[in-house]
Amino acid sequence: MENYEGNRVKWLIDKPVGLFLRRRSGTLRRTRLFLLTISLFIFISTSCNIKTDNNAVEEKHTQRTDYVINKKLSLNDYSKYKGFISEDGFVPNEKIAFQIAEIVLSQIYGKETIESEKPFSINLENNVWIIEGSLKEGFLGGVAYIEIDKQTGQILKVIHTK
Repeated sequence: MENYEGNRVKWLIDKPVGLFLRRRSGTLRRTRLFLLTISLFIFISTSCNIKTDNNAVEEKHTQRTDYVINKKLSLNDYSKYKGFISEDGFVPNEKIAFQIAEIVLSQIYGKETIESEKPFSINLENNVWIIEGSLKEGFLGGVAYIEIDKQTGQILKVIHTK
């Protein structure tokens, strides 16, 4: 009877539970754990290669995307809505006016040219920001000049004197 009880206990201990045994030899347990680890690694590594369309090349996500081109976006999408109108205008201060001017002028004349014309002079006249570059003392030549509407942010004029 004692032998029967002992066999019954051994059978309960060795009964499989999922992928693991409650108690069995260490080699079998380590082998199953190793296979489970490898399977999870393969599953995770292959699931990270998500493609956006069938012709897309795998993209490394090291850079943040600030915008995407969407040809479905249309002026008609929001034409029935009245837009936001700022009391102070879309270009309420000289800091924002200069930031806009620097971007626009750098696009046209190059970043090096615009950097060399700093500091810029800024003035608000009749709700128009007037922004003009400066020449270093002793240099001859022209400077960038831009006019920006304070209310709408519209670029009214861009020139570079000679």
